[in-house]
Amino acid sequence: MDRKGKLSLNRSLRGKILLLTVLPLVFLAALLGLVSTRSFTRAMLDEVKAGMANQCHMIADIYDRMYPGSFDLEVLDETNYNLYKGQVDITNARQIIDSIHDSYGVEVSIFRRDLCVVTTLKDATGDPLTLTKASPVVVSEVLETGKEQFYSDVLLDQEKYFAYFMPIPGKDGEEPFGMYAIYRLASDVRALALRSVLPVILLCLLATIVIGLISISYSQKIVGYLQQIQRFMHALSGGRFDVALSPQVLALQDELGDLAQSGQSMQRSLRLLVEYDALTGLYNRRLGDRKLRRVAKHAQEQGTDYCVGICDIDFFKKINDTYGHEAGDVVLKAVARILKRHMAGKQMTVARWGGEEFLLIFENYELADAHLILQKIHSQIYETVISYHEQEIRVTMSMGLVQADPHASEDAMLKEADTLLYFCKENGRNQIQVRNMSN
Repeated sequence: MDRKGKLSLNRSLRGKILLLTVLPLVFLAALLGLVSTRSFTRAMLDEVKAGMANQCHMIADIYDRMYPGSFDLEVLDETNYNLYKGQVDITNARQIIDSIHDSYGVEVSIFRRDLCVVTTLKDATGDPLTLTKASPVVVSEVLETGKEQFYSDVLLDQEKYFAYFMPIPGKDGEEPFGMYAIYRLASDVRALALRSVLPVILLCLLATIVIGLISISYSQKIVGYLQQIQRFMHALSGGRFDVALSPQVLALQDELGDLAQSGQSMQRSLRLLVEYDALTGLYNRRLGDRKLRRVAKHAQEQGTDYCVGICDIDFFKKINDTYGHEAGDVVLKAVARILKRHMAGKQMTVARWGGEEFLLIFENYELADAHLILQKIHSQIYETVISYHEQEIRVTMSMGLVQADPHASEDAMLKEADTLLYFCKENGRNQIQVRNMSN
């Protein structure tokens, strides 16, 4: 009798423990999965939007640098036309949009008003989807307002795309000539988000099952660990990569520890995806811009010095045209290694700013010291021989360096450094131009 009563009590206690631990944790895991999925998807969509916007601006910058002047369209007949940029006929000059397509896996179109005249999009037979028209909504919200717009439900050839449209300025302040458009398959983005968050959800469920088997004396502690992980994953899915799990959670030798390690591994992977350039391993433009704004803010508050440099590989398009885009990638990696080697240090930052352009930030540096480092980089790049398929490639760089005015905005410093870079390009390339803006 006593034995049966004791057995019944033990079973009842086990049931209560399971009831008090498993059910709340099941709910918590479901909530964590839902919040993580929705938050991470929103964060990823924001990153996709920002990336597509950067790609639109990159295309516009490249066209403006390579072909100064306005766009114009000469209509020959209903299906034939010549597209001009400045005085240059670029109807069949597809290197720019093809390069963006190959580098970022996106589709690119150029519109004259609402009519697509150049595109990387192709139909089922492989023909370009030119002479198609943008929807009236896009015309109304982009062309008529002159504002950039992002859409998550554009239907093209029976496929749903995310799309970013940016108006192309007309001549002398006239109405917009047309639009740049970047497209990315919606199914690809959603699949990436799902693949990223699914392991977390599965591990949460596994941890919940394991926790249900642990005695009541540890249940509250485990709930506390789960809450830490929840906060970590929620912060991670919200795009905050500077958060860290406590050493106690990471040191656990069980499924919760595995979950924490997996979350930390995902944090590193996502950080690499979001903050680093996949080709060169340098910081990407997003993180470079964020670091520059942090340095500028600190300089404004403390009155400290800093320098901003923008450098660009000379005749990079010629390298791609002569040796191929794979050779261009090899050159970019070699230049990035040199930049990274010379810019190693807590107060120096190098980021890939776009294409063959790089951003350099020197925190607490005066112009002379930053210029000396740039000269060393410039000399080493000039002396470096890059091997590619038994061919030797040599490159040079043009560089603009500015000692920043702590009272001016970081955008003004970037513009000034870019102006110096442009001066180099217009005056022989392979040189460094410097200017002190703090005087």
